[in-house]
Amino acid sequence: MLPLMFAAALVDTVIVPPADLNTIYVHEWGAITFAEEITIGAAPPSDPLSNYTTPDDWDEPLARAPVVYFYGAAFQGTFTVTVPSGTFIETWPVPEKLTAIAPLHLASSSRAVWTISGTSWGERDRTETPAGRHELSFSPEILDIWRWPPSFLLEFGDGIREKFIYYECALRPLNNDDFYPALLTNDGTVLSPEYHGELIRFIKSDGKVIIDPITGRYGTHREIQQATEYGDILETLCSWAGGTMKSDEINAMWTTWEDWIYDGSWSGDTLLVFPLPDETVERMSSIVLETTEEHDIEYSRFYVGILSN
Repeated sequence: MLPLMFAAALVDTVIVPPADLNTIYVHEWGAITFAEEITIGAAPPSDPLSNYTTPDDWDEPLARAPVVYFYGAAFQGTFTVTVPSGTFIETWPVPEKLTAIAPLHLASSSRAVWTISGTSWGERDRTETPAGRHELSFSPEILDIWRWPPSFLLEFGDGIREKFIYYECALRPLNNDDFYPALLTNDGTVLSPEYHGELIRFIKSDGKVIIDPITGRYGTHREIQQATEYGDILETLCSWAGGTMKSDEINAMWTTWEDWIYDGSWSGDTLLVFPLPDETVERMSSIVLETTEEHDIEYSRFYVGILSN
């Protein structure tokens, strides 16, 4: 797990305004993993009491652990996630509405709606036990990690209070380049030969996983010093986010995936982590916040792809 000292060393890239100003900031991070012949999501440590279906039992691409935070002006309203080609398989808190919508190109589409009855600053009461907690695939430790960012405490119509909204969905791509720069082919998923962007490369060596010291922009070389590996990864992810995410969000994101990456249970000998373009993210899902009072709303969505080969 990333020591908090590294997170503290990073400067927040967003200055959150006082709650009496008119702007609401919606931040989301997520990841898609690509392995072997199908696209799967790598689950963080699971609750052993959960009946949740593991990724290996799915035959569709999965968008894992999109987590959404809210900052800025206090508000009441609804938050909607639409998956234009796919279905939801897990959410927290449970949405007020979860429906199938009109088919798009013969592919099923889904929409989830959460009603947010209020927002406040503060921490969630750790003695609260989420209703239906046993149905979630994630351990309490993972949920606590997702509560690190100093975001609004959200109040929902059923009395639940939480610092984030989480959803997960099975995606049914219509084209082989829907997840660009990852391309879905008959022989598995590959990184597009036209991609010349940033990446971090992990390799299996002598029974353990290490970061490749030759990494950076795809097709070029940039040295990463092993002694400052944690700091370099966080700095790289913040750079990929383009100044749109807070350091605690990046910290929570990396900590969620770090153990799985270094466990080495992924297929192949090499693992590539790279930023997904905005166009790719918008093809997977869309998010909309509607409030009872008029507010300016700014959205920041940051996803990475994880490709093993």
